[in-house]
Amino acid sequence: MKLKYLIVPIFELAACGSLQAQTSDATPSSSPSYEGHWRHHDHWLWNKLNLTDAQKQQIHTIRENNSPAFRAALATYLQAKKKVQDDINATQAAPSDDSAALGAAEAQLAVLRTQQQNEIKAILSADQVQTWNEFQAKRDTRIQHRINKLTQPGS
Repeated sequence: MKLKYLIVPIFELAACGSLQAQTSDATPSSSPSYEGHWRHHDHWLWNKLNLTDAQKQQIHTIRENNSPAFRAALATYLQAKKKVQDDINATQAAPSDDSAALGAAEAQLAVLRTQQQNEIKAILSADQVQTWNEFQAKRDTRIQHRINKLTQPGS
């Protein structure tokens, strides 16, 4: 009896996975190589911005140019995070210097992200910047809603 509770979801996942893998268009994409990067990071904001091919190429270049700094900062952040977690696992407390290093690494990532976003916003049209700002406002509202929910007593 209990085995069906395990088998049924597995079959459902297998069936849904095969349905998602099928597409009506079997022709290969003729888009430039940088489009693969966009497909990987594709979300509604990039679609809503209606970027021109030139803007896509400029954003790709901006991301490529910032990639080494991001990779280094992310590696530093992950190492600091691992160090804090190792400290917690070993001593049940994180030393303040390791916690400070984690905070500094996270701040460095935020600085790099802000710089990259400013570079990207500089190539957008006024309408695209407005769409970008609307997205940011919606995100800020969701974050504030979550903060409110977490800070309410009894939640």
